Amino acid sequence: MEKMKKILIFFSIIILITVIGINFYKKNKKIAEDKIGMRITLVSGCAMQENGARQSNSYLIRTNKDKLIVVDGGETVDADFLLNYIMKYGNGKIDYWYITHPHSDHVGAMCELIEREDCNIRVENVCYNFNELNWYEKYDDRGYPSEKRTYEDLESSKIINKIVCQKDQIIQMDNIQCEIIRIANPEVTTSDNGNDSSMVFKMTAIDVDKSILFLGDAYVYTSEELLKEPEKLKSYAVQMAHHGQYGVTKEVYDKIEPKLCFFNAPKWLYDNDNGGGYNSGKWQSVIVRDWVEEYGAVSILAFEGDKVIRLTQEGYEVIDE
Repeated sequence: MEKMKKILIFFSIIILITVIGINFYKKNKKIAEDKIGMRITLVSGCAMQENGARQSNSYLIRTNKDKLIVVDGGETVDADFLLNYIMKYGNGKIDYWYITHPHSDHVGAMCELIEREDCNIRVENVCYNFNELNWYEKYDDRGYPSEKRTYEDLESSKIINKIVCQKDQIIQMDNIQCEIIRIANPEVTTSDNGNDSSMVFKMTAIDVDKSILFLGDAYVYTSEELLKEPEKLKSYAVQMAHHGQYGVTKEVYDKIEPKLCFFNAPKWLYDNDNGGGYNSGKWQSVIVRDWVEEYGAVSILAFEGDKVIRLTQEGYEVIDE
């Protein structure tokens, strides 16, 4: 009898330990699942040699509950590349579409998809801040056709809600928080005007405390504005301004202190090659690359092909999807 009692006690302890272990595993598995971080898809599109070797800016971001966010979207010729991901990740629905500025290499794909009668996408929210259209007509001749096209397409029935963003605005999207750091400034009329109208924003996966800063084509005057609030700039990842050529100043990158640098550039631009070989051109891309090396950061290069990067608590990982 005593022996049987000891056996029962032994098995009771085993069962109790097993139950505790299973509950502990489930709890920690749920914590791990909740801390999914941020999944960033860099769409290479026309940056690749076989697709034209042109500069564009196109990203998709997914939240921990699979809301789909698009940033810019790229050139008109990038529309099909982008659409494939929109169908794959959102079945045609985009929860938030952020536009840094209305130049064709940033909004061309969005305009193309909106204008296609047979393209059944639905954009729940478009987030932007532009100058008035007549400002672009006066100060940005080069970009005006694209800017006018964007203004017209924003009236499409495919767009459900328009959010004209304001400085310091916070937009919460599941585990991702977007902070609007800088908006278009109509007083800037003597810089690279359409580029210096870029909206700057930071998206942070609050569950893993990792962020990516989107600079669009921000330029010198934007740099001056950003450096007035340097504490807002620190970010694990950054979309390099103006495709990693002429863009924000080194002082801005010094405050960002990036670990991941996304270059939306074809190889000739990344190498500053105007046809005469490496570093033969007028662009600052090689200088910017030196800055990245100084920070010990990793470069993510569009001309190498599409990539899915997940920001995690430990840092980042490349996902094979």
